[in-house]
Amino acid sequence: MASTFGGIETAKSGLVAARTNIDVTGHNIANVNTPGYTRQRVITSAREPGQGTYLISQFYNKRVGQGVDILEIQQLRSSYLDQQYRDLNSNYMHSDRRVQGLTYLEGLLNELNVESSLTTSIENFFSALNMFSSDTSSVEFRTNVQQQALSMTNNFNIIYEEMIDLWHTQNESISVVANRINAIAKELKHLNEAIASYERSGQIANDLRDERNLLLDELSGLANITYSINSDNPSMLDVKIGGLGLVTGNQFNQITISNPSSHIEDINEIINNMAQINAQILEDPGFDDGGQIENYVENLKNLLGEYGQVDSIENSDGTTSVEFNGILLVDGAKACGDTVEAWVAFNRNYLTLDNGALGREAGTITGGQLYAHMEMITETGPNNSGIPYYMNQLNSLAREIAKNINEIHYRGYTYPGATKDTEVSFFEVPDGGYSQITAGNFTLSEDILSNVYNIAGSSEPVTLNDGVTETGNNIIALELFNDLNSSNYYGKLNSIVGHLAIAIDSSRSILDTRESLINSVDRQRTSISGVDLDEEATNLIVFQQSFDACARIITTIDEMLNTMINNMGRVGR
Repeated sequence: MASTFGGIETAKSGLVAARTNIDVTGHNIANVNTPGYTRQRVITSAREPGQGTYLISQFYNKRVGQGVDILEIQQLRSSYLDQQYRDLNSNYMHSDRRVQGLTYLEGLLNELNVESSLTTSIENFFSALNMFSSDTSSVEFRTNVQQQALSMTNNFNIIYEEMIDLWHTQNESISVVANRINAIAKELKHLNEAIASYERSGQIANDLRDERNLLLDELSGLANITYSINSDNPSMLDVKIGGLGLVTGNQFNQITISNPSSHIEDINEIINNMAQINAQILEDPGFDDGGQIENYVENLKNLLGEYGQVDSIENSDGTTSVEFNGILLVDGAKACGDTVEAWVAFNRNYLTLDNGALGREAGTITGGQLYAHMEMITETGPNNSGIPYYMNQLNSLAREIAKNINEIHYRGYTYPGATKDTEVSFFEVPDGGYSQITAGNFTLSEDILSNVYNIAGSSEPVTLNDGVTETGNNIIALELFNDLNSSNYYGKLNSIVGHLAIAIDSSRSILDTRESLINSVDRQRTSISGVDLDEEATNLIVFQQSFDACARIITTIDEMLNTMINNMGRVGR
């Protein structure tokens, strides 16, 4: 049978449970606008009735429960939806940052701006050549050609320099993201310790777990992460990026950032020396380099080994080529240190974590902001194109214009008053040839800059005899002008701009899709873990009524005891 005061204890447990529910509901309402807060609820269980000590149960011993026990205060979260959200967030933030980078790039190649677009610059230059072909003796027309050509090359230079600035911004963003990941790793380590310490008492550190989950949400947007319960302490989480350990229980690793740019002079010297030795080998297959090539390869490995893989390739002609992360640095007798690919490899930031390379090439970075920034500074192919791809395309256009115009110009004759008669370069050609021309150094030759009469317009020598001006002809001037159509510069420039526009549209479409997916999962997650004020207000009423009812039970039992103690046994007195 239940004890005389057992009912009071039962009602007391109900009061405690109702009061705890009211406290938890108030906590939920107070944090309705707290970022990352997870709704909580009280988990209760009926107390089992006491066991009798009789060997044979008495027929009148009907066991009654002893009230309610509070088991735990539980968070309402779905680990499955958390994982889905973080996977989608990694992809979404990659697309978001990629669209931002491409949009900035689109602003540089703004062909809608009639005054400063490359299309307008090229058009003005060839219009000047057209006017020049009508009168090759006119100093005004010659000056116009010079100035329009200079304006065109300056426009190429400015756009290229802004591309370089954008590249450096994206490269610096890698450092910013890496430093934020390091800060989060440190916070996660401290939270692991705090949660483990709190939960030794048997309680659940719900609010601390909310902080940890909020950091995991942010971290998933920075890089592709995986996480699991620590094998030694279930209160702690282990976090990895691309399989490399970031946080393990109460320990964490830091991402280190390094850059080979400080070694560029030494690297270029080695590359050029190797190319010169290879050139000697080509001239004299029996040439003995005395082991210099082997020493140079080892030196490159010492300088670049921490940033990636340096490989030497024995060519069939006896020369040795060198690759760094698949990028040619030496190709036989040709030094390739001035290519866009090599420039990127020497100037970019490299990341390491837990003694492993953290990057696209290593396959350890596959999502998040970090992946987008790395893609923007390294991708040279047309698919998932980055800044280097458009730098190469612009360089290719500048080289083609320079080479085609120069080859026509070489066949012509300058005007009397020029410093040279023939073989005058219209555009400057570096010592290494046309392959050394970039949109950044594309410019007029010193001959054209110093004297407009050095511009060739005639296919025959021009002389001044007996006061009569022999202007020659305008054949070369016409060929220079006609090169615009024959070489299709507009089409090639439109191809660059069009490719960028398609890349942006495609990236925005992917971004919209990923945004829709992540919003859908976030809504599902919020429907479970978010605080609904209407629901919480209803719960307050329910728990208040439960509290009142339990209090009424105690009052009733008190009245019964009062009757039993004070009024029983008084009959007949």
